[in-house]
Amino acid sequence: MAEEFLTLENISKSFSGVRALRNVDLTIHRGEIRCLVGENGSGKSTLIKVMSGVVNPDEGRIVIEGRHYRSLQPINAIREGIQTIYQDFSLFPNLTVAENVALNYQLSRKRRLLDWKEVHSVAEEAIGRIGVEIDLNAYVGDLSVADKQLIAISRALLQNAELIIMDEPTSALTGREIDSLFRVVRNLQETGISILFVSHKLNEVLEIADSVTVLRNGM
Repeated sequence: MAEEFLTLENISKSFSGVRALRNVDLTIHRGEIRCLVGENGSGKSTLIKVMSGVVNPDEGRIVIEGRHYRSLQPINAIREGIQTIYQDFSLFPNLTVAENVALNYQLSRKRRLLDWKEVHSVAEEAIGRIGVEIDLNAYVGDLSVADKQLIAISRALLQNAELIIMDEPTSALTGREIDSLFRVVRNLQETGISILFVSHKLNEVLEIADSVTVLRNGM
Protein backbone atom coordinates (compact mmCIF):
# COMPACT_ATOMS: atom_id res chain seq x y z
CA MET A 1 0.00 0.00 0.00
CA ALA A 2 1.28 3.47 -0.90
CA GLU A 3 2.02 5.97 1.84
CA GLU A 4 -0.80 8.01 3.30
CA PHE A 5 -1.22 11.51 1.91
CA LEU A 6 -4.27 12.83 3.75
CA THR A 7 -6.14 11.53 6.78
CA LEU A 8 -9.31 12.92 8.31
CA GLU A 9 -9.91 11.89 11.92
CA ASN A 10 -13.25 12.20 13.71
CA ILE A 11 -14.46 15.09 11.55
CA SER A 12 -17.81 16.58 12.61
CA LYS A 13 -19.60 19.68 11.39
CA SER A 14 -22.97 21.26 12.16
CA PHE A 15 -24.81 24.13 10.50
CA SER A 16 -27.45 25.87 12.65
CA GLY A 17 -27.78 22.76 14.80
CA VAL A 18 -28.05 20.35 11.85
CA ARG A 19 -25.27 17.75 11.79
CA ALA A 20 -23.74 17.63 8.30
CA LEU A 21 -20.83 15.35 9.28
CA ARG A 22 -20.62 12.93 12.19
CA ASN A 23 -17.22 11.58 13.28
CA VAL A 24 -15.98 10.93 9.75
CA ASP A 25 -12.66 9.11 9.27
CA LEU A 26 -11.07 8.99 5.82
CA THR A 27 -7.58 8.21 4.52
CA ILE A 28 -6.36 8.84 0.98
CA HIS A 29 -3.07 7.29 -0.14
CA ARG A 30 -0.65 8.62 -2.72
CA GLY A 31 -1.66 7.68 -6.24
CA GLU A 32 -5.05 6.41 -5.11
CA ILE A 33 -8.30 7.03 -6.96
CA ARG A 34 -10.89 7.22 -4.20
CA CYS A 35 -14.55 7.70 -5.05
CA LEU A 36 -16.87 9.47 -2.64
CA VAL A 37 -20.53 8.58 -3.09
CA GLY A 38 -23.80 9.29 -1.34
CA GLU A 39 -27.23 10.79 -1.84
CA ASN A 40 -27.84 14.53 -1.96
CA GLY A 41 -27.56 15.83 1.59
CA SER A 42 -25.30 13.00 2.74
CA GLY A 43 -22.41 15.38 3.51
CA LYS A 44 -20.22 14.99 0.41
CA SER A 45 -19.98 18.70 -0.34
CA THR A 46 -19.24 19.59 3.27
CA LEU A 47 -16.52 16.97 3.46
CA ILE A 48 -14.68 18.19 0.37
CA LYS A 49 -14.97 21.77 1.63
CA VAL A 50 -13.30 20.70 4.88
CA MET A 51 -10.45 19.16 2.87
CA SER A 52 -10.07 22.26 0.70
CA GLY A 53 -10.19 24.70 3.64
CA VAL A 54 -13.50 26.35 2.78
CA VAL A 55 -15.31 24.95 5.86
CA ASN A 56 -13.76 24.51 9.31
CA PRO A 57 -14.82 21.36 11.20
CA ASP A 58 -16.27 21.62 14.70
CA GLU A 59 -14.33 18.55 15.85
CA GLY A 60 -11.55 16.31 14.62
CA ARG A 61 -8.27 16.94 12.86
CA ILE A 62 -6.67 16.80 9.43
CA VAL A 63 -3.31 15.12 8.90
CA ILE A 64 -1.35 15.77 5.69
CA GLU A 65 1.87 13.78 5.39
CA GLY A 66 2.29 13.84 9.17
CA ARG A 67 1.41 17.53 9.61
CA HIS A 68 -1.57 18.04 11.90
CA TYR A 69 -4.26 20.69 11.46
CA ARG A 70 -7.39 21.43 13.46
CA SER A 71 -8.66 23.11 10.31
CA LEU A 72 -7.33 24.41 7.01
CA GLN A 73 -7.57 27.73 5.24
CA PRO A 74 -7.82 27.60 1.43
CA ILE A 75 -4.26 28.90 1.05
CA ASN A 76 -2.98 26.18 3.42
CA ALA A 77 -4.78 23.51 1.43
CA ILE A 78 -3.28 24.80 -1.83
CA ARG A 79 0.20 24.91 -0.34
CA GLU A 80 -0.26 21.33 0.81
CA GLY A 81 -1.09 20.32 -2.75
CA ILE A 82 -4.87 20.00 -2.42
CA GLN A 83 -6.76 21.31 -5.44
CA THR A 84 -10.55 21.19 -5.81
CA ILE A 85 -12.26 21.37 -9.19
CA TYR A 86 -15.88 22.35 -8.65
CA GLN A 87 -18.61 21.94 -11.23
CA ASP A 88 -18.31 25.58 -12.38
CA PHE A 89 -14.50 25.11 -12.85
CA SER A 90 -13.84 28.72 -11.64
CA LEU A 91 -12.59 29.74 -15.08
CA PHE A 92 -12.75 33.14 -16.80
CA PRO A 93 -14.78 32.75 -20.03
CA ASN A 94 -13.50 36.04 -21.52
CA LEU A 95 -9.84 34.96 -21.22
CA THR A 96 -7.92 32.54 -23.40
CA VAL A 97 -6.95 28.99 -22.50
CA ALA A 98 -3.34 30.06 -21.93
CA GLU A 99 -4.39 32.92 -19.64
CA ASN A 100 -6.72 30.73 -17.57
CA VAL A 101 -4.07 28.07 -17.11
CA ALA A 102 -1.02 30.22 -16.43
CA LEU A 103 -2.08 33.53 -14.85
CA ASN A 104 -2.24 32.15 -11.29
CA TYR A 105 1.25 30.79 -11.82
CA GLN A 106 2.47 34.17 -12.99
CA LEU A 107 0.80 36.00 -10.10
CA SER A 108 2.35 33.59 -7.57
CA ARG A 109 5.76 34.74 -8.79
CA LYS A 110 4.82 38.34 -7.80
CA ARG A 111 5.88 39.91 -11.04
CA ARG A 112 4.76 43.43 -11.87
CA LEU A 113 4.66 42.74 -15.58
CA LEU A 114 3.37 39.61 -17.28
CA ASP A 115 5.64 37.73 -19.65
CA TRP A 116 3.12 36.70 -22.32
CA LYS A 117 5.58 34.39 -24.03
CA GLU A 118 6.04 32.57 -20.73
CA VAL A 119 2.28 32.46 -20.15
CA HIS A 120 1.92 30.60 -23.44
CA SER A 121 4.84 28.21 -22.84
CA VAL A 122 3.78 27.44 -19.26
CA ALA A 123 0.22 26.69 -20.38
CA GLU A 124 1.44 24.53 -23.24
CA GLU A 125 3.59 22.47 -20.89
CA ALA A 126 0.78 22.09 -18.32
CA ILE A 127 -1.75 20.89 -20.90
CA GLY A 128 0.87 18.62 -22.40
CA ARG A 129 1.25 16.89 -19.02
CA ILE A 130 -2.24 15.45 -19.32
CA GLY A 131 -1.71 14.40 -22.94
CA VAL A 132 -4.36 16.50 -24.68
CA GLU A 133 -4.38 19.20 -27.33
CA ILE A 134 -6.36 22.41 -26.87
CA ASP A 135 -5.98 25.69 -28.79
CA LEU A 136 -4.19 27.95 -26.31
CA ASN A 137 -5.54 31.08 -28.00
CA ALA A 138 -9.19 30.01 -27.88
CA TYR A 139 -11.50 31.83 -25.49
CA VAL A 140 -12.67 29.55 -22.71
CA GLY A 141 -16.27 30.70 -23.07
CA ASP A 142 -16.33 29.15 -26.55
CA LEU A 143 -15.17 25.70 -25.42
CA SER A 144 -17.02 22.53 -24.44
CA VAL A 145 -17.53 21.48 -20.84
CA ALA A 146 -15.04 18.66 -21.36
CA ASP A 147 -12.32 21.06 -22.52
CA LYS A 148 -13.02 23.43 -19.62
CA GLN A 149 -12.52 20.55 -17.24
CA LEU A 150 -9.17 19.69 -18.79
CA ILE A 151 -8.12 23.33 -18.48
CA ALA A 152 -9.03 23.27 -14.77
CA ILE A 153 -6.98 20.09 -14.29
CA SER A 154 -3.99 21.62 -16.09
CA ARG A 155 -4.20 24.71 -13.90
CA ALA A 156 -4.26 22.51 -10.79
CA LEU A 157 -1.07 20.78 -11.91
CA LEU A 158 0.70 24.15 -12.13
CA GLN A 159 -0.15 24.62 -8.44
CA ASN A 160 1.83 21.45 -7.62
CA ALA A 161 -1.27 19.38 -6.98
CA GLU A 162 -0.81 16.22 -4.92
CA LEU A 163 -4.54 15.55 -4.43
CA ILE A 164 -7.15 16.68 -6.96
CA ILE A 165 -10.75 16.66 -5.74
CA MET A 166 -13.22 16.42 -8.63
CA ASP A 167 -16.82 17.29 -7.75
CA GLU A 168 -19.29 15.43 -9.98
CA PRO A 169 -16.91 15.72 -12.96
CA THR A 170 -18.99 13.67 -15.41
CA SER A 171 -22.39 15.25 -14.85
CA ALA A 172 -22.39 17.15 -18.18
CA LEU A 173 -20.12 14.91 -20.28
CA THR A 174 -20.89 12.51 -23.12
CA GLY A 175 -19.78 8.89 -22.99
CA ARG A 176 -16.75 9.59 -25.19
CA GLU A 177 -15.77 12.59 -23.06
CA ILE A 178 -16.04 10.48 -19.91
CA ASP A 179 -13.68 7.90 -21.43
CA SER A 180 -11.19 10.67 -22.22
CA LEU A 181 -11.46 12.07 -18.69
CA PHE A 182 -10.84 8.62 -17.20
CA ARG A 183 -7.67 8.29 -19.31
CA VAL A 184 -6.44 11.60 -17.93
CA VAL A 185 -7.27 10.54 -14.37
CA ARG A 186 -5.35 7.27 -14.77
CA ASN A 187 -2.39 9.15 -16.25
CA LEU A 188 -2.36 11.44 -13.21
CA GLN A 189 -2.47 8.40 -10.95
CA GLU A 190 0.61 6.96 -12.65
CA THR A 191 2.54 10.11 -11.68
CA GLY A 192 1.61 9.62 -8.00
CA ILE A 193 -1.21 12.17 -7.83
CA SER A 194 -4.21 11.17 -5.74
CA ILE A 195 -7.77 11.72 -6.97
CA LEU A 196 -10.93 12.10 -4.92
CA PHE A 197 -13.72 11.51 -7.43
CA VAL A 198 -17.14 12.61 -6.16
CA SER A 199 -19.98 10.94 -8.02
CA HIS A 200 -23.38 9.29 -7.72
CA LYS A 201 -23.05 7.21 -10.91
CA LEU A 202 -22.19 3.76 -9.63
CA ASN A 203 -21.21 2.32 -13.03
CA GLU A 204 -18.54 5.01 -13.35
CA VAL A 205 -17.44 4.52 -9.76
CA LEU A 206 -16.90 0.81 -10.28
CA GLU A 207 -14.91 1.52 -13.45
CA ILE A 208 -12.50 4.15 -12.12
CA ALA A 209 -12.20 3.63 -8.34
CA ASP A 210 -9.46 1.87 -6.40
CA SER A 211 -11.60 2.33 -3.29
CA VAL A 212 -14.97 3.80 -2.38
CA THR A 213 -16.23 5.78 0.60
CA VAL A 214 -19.99 5.95 1.08
CA LEU A 215 -21.56 8.77 3.08
CA ARG A 216 -25.03 8.50 4.54
CA ASN A 217 -26.53 11.10 6.86
CA GLY A 218 -23.06 12.55 7.41
CA MET A 219 -21.51 9.24 8.49
